[in-house]
Amino acid sequence: MFTQPSRGTTVNSTLKQSVYSWLYHCLTMRYLNFSLNQTSESDFLITNGTVGYKQVGAAVFLSMCCLVGLPSNIAVIITIARQWNRRMSFTLKLMLNLAISDSLVLTLAPFGVSGLLYGWTFGLWSCKILMYLVYCAMYASVLTVTLMAAHHYHTIKSKVADLSALERLQKVRRHLLLIGLWSLATVFALPILFIQNVQFKRGSSRCQRTITSHSGKVTVLVLEVLFGYVLPFSIIAASYCWICKTQLQGGKNIRERKQRMRRLVISIVTAFFLFWTPVHVINMIDIATTLTKASSPAVYTQLKLIRRATGDLSKTVCVLNCCVNPFLYAIASGIFRKKRHHHETENNTDITVTN
Repeated sequence: MFTQPSRGTTVNSTLKQSVYSWLYHCLTMRYLNFSLNQTSESDFLITNGTVGYKQVGAAVFLSMCCLVGLPSNIAVIITIARQWNRRMSFTLKLMLNLAISDSLVLTLAPFGVSGLLYGWTFGLWSCKILMYLVYCAMYASVLTVTLMAAHHYHTIKSKVADLSALERLQKVRRHLLLIGLWSLATVFALPILFIQNVQFKRGSSRCQRTITSHSGKVTVLVLEVLFGYVLPFSIIAASYCWICKTQLQGGKNIRERKQRMRRLVISIVTAFFLFWTPVHVINMIDIATTLTKASSPAVYTQLKLIRRATGDLSKTVCVLNCCVNPFLYAIASGIFRKKRHHHETENNTDITVTN
């Protein structure tokens, strides 16, 4: 069960004030240095280049995600950590892991905002390392949501008489799963260290991928779509389809007992796919532009225009998923508080079922 920490409000207030101060300086005070471009009403000129309304919109969006999501995720981490014990369900441990990965992404978001507004000014190795950490945290988030679905599938499907023996056996395996999850995330993000570079483009320095080989670029993008979207979607869809089918055949008491936690997990999964779809659509457009550059110049030009118009904003949409998850936790926390006394006698059963 979730319980709100007594100092949660203070933590949220302090963090929000700090982030808001940074946001005010970044998006308000620095506008004093802007001057309108005489040749284009939609662009603003800064000392180191030109920033269009698309970049400003993406920067504002990313800043608001950081302002709202970071304090909320930290509050979730504190809430779950205060209840840490040996019998904590594995689902809650996965939620804690998800909140940690979301917090890491949002902590690094200000560097992205600065890059959008003023160009990349932190150097080559900062570009490589910071983007590697972002991709590592995002892959960890993807794998955590996937593991949630697979865990629920395995829990419902497994029917073992000696639950205590199963619990002891799986404790070690579950710790290994979490270690393996982060290990895979670090491996999947490794290409970023080699392909991420600083380029001077459209009047400012940008931290972005630089791959000279067309086949290499297509390979990296295909692997990213495959391991970051297609395979997780397949596993999650198959797991929850089987779960829904099984629950329709189960008794009423079983459905009611498991409904609350399952609703939360399904909500997290749904939000994940809604917010991650745009960035992978952009990846597929990048694949198409690479393949049509030589054979179909007209198609390449049109795809490039679409990519340039929607790329920055689409990439920031996935960060919104990091802000939504804490509110899903808050909803669940309210349900737990309201039904705390009603479910007190069922706690051990719930922990065993979801563990």
